[in-house]
Amino acid sequence: MTDLALSALTDTILACEIFFLAGLSFRAGLAARSAAGVWAVTLFLMGTATLLGAIDHGYFESIGHPAHAGLVIATRVTVALASLVMLMSTAKQFLPGPWGLAVTGIGVLGFAATAWVVAVLDNFLVVIANYSVVLIFALILHLLGLRSGRGSLAMCAGIVLTIAASLLVPLGIEGPSWLGLYGTYHVALMPAVFFLYLGGRHLDRTA
Repeated sequence: MTDLALSALTDTILACEIFFLAGLSFRAGLAARSAAGVWAVTLFLMGTATLLGAIDHGYFESIGHPAHAGLVIATRVTVALASLVMLMSTAKQFLPGPWGLAVTGIGVLGFAATAWVVAVLDNFLVVIANYSVVLIFALILHLLGLRSGRGSLAMCAGIVLTIAASLLVPLGIEGPSWLGLYGTYHVALMPAVFFLYLGGRHLDRTA
């Protein structure tokens, strides 16, 4: 199999995992506007972005289809949107009132800037930088919230694993020769996503 085919295959498996975990996150007794409810939406958007990537790699990029460029943009904008919604969930969990609104407002500006760059430039690193900032911010708040019971150790583990997996791409660490760079990246994200799901179970379920 080519690196592109391996990327599409691992992307598909990862998307199935994320959608399954997102479905488990939309559970009974969950307020839609709660931190946990918004986190469930985050997982759904992550699954959507992964599925778009799998479709592109498997059916369009491999044959040089004109739709490839549009799917790349759609995938990356969806990742940026997932980062924004994750920030909103974190703000709901730890920053009620004006502070939460201010952080969300900054996140909206960051999303708009990232979406504009993605639409103009073929650069995945700006997407990684965008969601890495959100992940680090969430990690800090969860670590600080461990003593009060608001933070989640599982979420911290998931964030650290996600950042570590994301570093594989800019560092060019390809991993096993039978997986390739992006195949390795997708496989490395699989345990990370599971811990993110467990962390989401710890979030506040009330609006």
